[in-house]
Amino acid sequence: MDKSIKDQKKEQILASALTVMTNKGYFGSTMDDIVEESQMSKGAIYHYFKSKKEVYLAVIDYWEKKYTAILGEEVNQQKSSLGALKKLFQTFAKQLEKDPTPFQCLSTFWSISRHDEDFRKSMQKVYNRFQKFVELIIVKGIENKEFKKINPKIASLSLILNIEGIFWFTLYDTKSVKASSYMNTISDSILNAYTIDKG
Repeated sequence: MDKSIKDQKKEQILASALTVMTNKGYFGSTMDDIVEESQMSKGAIYHYFKSKKEVYLAVIDYWEKKYTAILGEEVNQQKSSLGALKKLFQTFAKQLEKDPTPFQCLSTFWSISRHDEDFRKSMQKVYNRFQKFVELIIVKGIENKEFKKINPKIASLSLILNIEGIFWFTLYDTKSVKASSYMNTISDSILNAYTIDKG
């Protein structure tokens, strides 16, 4: 089978698994649910994945690769580190409004990670890579004298923890506040503290 077709089939399975987890959670879902959602045969799915756990571990990688590409494209278009970090917040808000499914599943992955070492390691790798991505933007901003001489690791962790606040919008009714408004307000507050006043 052509590699592109294989990739498409795997993506179809993983996208379906993400939907199933959103609706039924990890422990409440089965391989049969994924089969039904994907509209593929059980044999076809077991050709790629041996178990439900293997599917959901692959979902983490799928989710990360997808959003790494989206974030990388948006951030790399910015001319300054300040603009790059601001765009980072805006992109998360935009993606939440466009497709909340990955964000809705994140709390489930967190929960599983507390009790399953394979999920914990997989999620840890995602966070480590994302923190390094943000940290390098901050380092560049310090070198370009956009940002104060702050600790890049602590600053990147602070940003990530505040970005994670967006997941609250997937759990509760927040009609009075939009995710985009939250992200704009919180990013302005944090980034103003990091930025050198050139006035």
